[in-house]
Amino acid sequence: MAKELESLKQYLVDARARKYALGGFCFWNYAYGMAIAEVAQKLNLPMLYIIGDAEVQFFGGLKNAVQAAQTVAEHVDVPVILHADHFREYDDIRRAIDAGFRSVMIDASAYPLEENIQRTAQVVELAHSAGVSVEGELGRIAGCEQKLSLSEEEAMQTDPDEAAYFVQATGVDILALSIGTVHGEYRFPPRINIPRLERIAEKVSIPLVMHGGSGTPEDKVAEAVEHGITKLNLATDLVKTAGQATARVQQQPGFGYSVANLYAPAYVDLARYAEHKMRLLAKNIL
Repeated sequence: MAKELESLKQYLVDARARKYALGGFCFWNYAYGMAIAEVAQKLNLPMLYIIGDAEVQFFGGLKNAVQAAQTVAEHVDVPVILHADHFREYDDIRRAIDAGFRSVMIDASAYPLEENIQRTAQVVELAHSAGVSVEGELGRIAGCEQKLSLSEEEAMQTDPDEAAYFVQATGVDILALSIGTVHGEYRFPPRINIPRLERIAEKVSIPLVMHGGSGTPEDKVAEAVEHGITKLNLATDLVKTAGQATARVQQQPGFGYSVANLYAPAYVDLARYAEHKMRLLAKNIL
């Protein structure tokens, strides 16, 4: 019988209480996933994978992604969590839960507040009946091509009073905030709004999470963890690390093509990157 995956909520509740965070590492194949799970085991931290629609397709569907994560779980002693990231439709989340996901995100942040609440609450009712934790999002996290004035950027960010209302109205377990990070690569100097995070943390007691961790200044990441951030999503940096490693190895004298020759260096670099981020995020407990 396959080893069960874990629900995310309990681990982030502990993280907020003890002022550390987990890295949410984008999951796209078993070999890479196993490489960083071994790092999590070395540090005695939960292994948290995040996976979106595109990565699900690499696995050939939701059930295959779950089975890959379960296979990782069978080879390590730490908890393994597979989190559906930025799923936007109720039916897609229902299918993920049916496939074995025990942690899901409903991203209805593009909708007006009341519709976001309605869509999120609907997912919470479904997920909680199955023992699945739910992350919601409030505020807009920009993409990599953001070109906004400071006032426009501030207007996209999560409002502290709305955050408190949203959490109470939806019953969501985890809240993703917009405080100045972006999805993808930064095309402008990062401006992480720690004062806004502090105001939200005063009003919201559930775990808070930050998306867009790639390229975010590490001093600001550490400061955000001190003020309530319990998860940092990491994707672009992982893809870049793998891409750079495979490009570099092909330029080495005597390189010959094989699966091991081409990809093994990337897994080493990915594990090294993961360990650095895990240590940064969990320095208060390591």
